[in-house]
Amino acid sequence: MSQVEAADQVEVMDPPLADSNSAVSQLRVPVRPPIHLPQEWFHTLEGPAFGQLKLGAFDNDLTVHGVADPIGTRVRVHGKITDSGGIPVKGALVEIWQSNASGAYRDSLDVSGFPLDPNFIGAGRCMTDAVGNYSFTTIRPGPYPAQFRDGGRAWRAAHIHFSVFGQSIGHRLVTQLYFEGDPLIAHDRMINAIPNKRGQDRLIAKLDIENSISESFGPPRMFPTVDGSGAVVPTPQRTDPGVRLARNPSLLAYRFDVTLRGERATPFE
Repeated sequence: MSQVEAADQVEVMDPPLADSNSAVSQLRVPVRPPIHLPQEWFHTLEGPAFGQLKLGAFDNDLTVHGVADPIGTRVRVHGKITDSGGIPVKGALVEIWQSNASGAYRDSLDVSGFPLDPNFIGAGRCMTDAVGNYSFTTIRPGPYPAQFRDGGRAWRAAHIHFSVFGQSIGHRLVTQLYFEGDPLIAHDRMINAIPNKRGQDRLIAKLDIENSISESFGPPRMFPTVDGSGAVVPTPQRTDPGVRLARNPSLLAYRFDVTLRGERATPFE
């Protein structure tokens, strides 16, 4: 195979700069020619780039900021941030934001009319540790229908917006993570804007059943419920250990590793 033929077969992992599937991307397209940075500039950039940012103890747990648990399936999204050579990126600021379980964002620009959850803010942040690990506890976001710039309408698969902003990174890197097994991924116009299937797969968080928690018992309900006939049923008396819990600890864990650059780089917006 000639060098010209090999160059023609270079895999494209990132979505196009001006993507009709995202109205926001239309505002991000450069209007001037790119500036070529010196080789190895990435490693020599002085930091920290984002300044002295104080993080709260529970900024990475999006489920504990209300007066009660938010509605939805609790999930833990965790993984490692690495460079092209597999070197962990420590001290990177990781931020996420998402819809709630009904598919609604706590945002004034959200016009869906889907119900908000008073116990769910939908945003969190954390710092990677000494070996590049991060972890968030949150609620699995709900899918929602979206209208695109070309007038088309389609369902967005459940996704979490994910950004990395580190001490040696010259700009913020933003992407989206999806959940393994979600049938809507095949119909989501955003992830399918990535022309390479392997690139799409790098945006899908994999179910980590070994680190998931399955507990049948949790705290007792404080109020009676209504059954199918309309009768009010008082909460049963319980003697199991779960009555002493403040919450049911059950959650599904998903692993989402991020590579900042190189042949296995995670596609970014």
